[in-house]
Amino acid sequence: MMIRLAAALATTLGADPSVGALPAASPVYDLERIVPRGEARTIAFYASLFPDCTPQGPVVIRVLSQPHHGKVTIETAQSFTSFVTSSPLAECNTRKVSGQKMVYQGAEGYEGVDSFRILVINPDGTGYESTVRIAVR
Repeated sequence: MMIRLAAALATTLGADPSVGALPAASPVYDLERIVPRGEARTIAFYASLFPDCTPQGPVVIRVLSQPHHGKVTIETAQSFTSFVTSSPLAECNTRKVSGQKMVYQGAEGYEGVDSFRILVINPDGTGYESTVRIAVR
């Protein structure tokens, strides 16, 4: 109702009603990892690269829901990518690049399954959501 009202008002005022419209739902990619009990571990590294392995720009990671049995942090870092060998960017796996690393640490004494959700926004405006499941062992 609110979006239709805003579009109607924008049209009345001579503005483009598509400006400010919400994009279609983001794709969802799930991620599963195992983290040792009592340790903080990097569970993912995100970088958006050109074919010459230079960064396209910053990747933004937003935590949509926090884990219930630990904490997640996002940090700017230099690390290695892990593109599949058939990717044109596979050569970039051999050198450190700038990106965002995601670190998870379970609560003290916790052992079991934890989960949280993130939104990844690439420099070109593409993005996706992930449900991240962590087995703390």
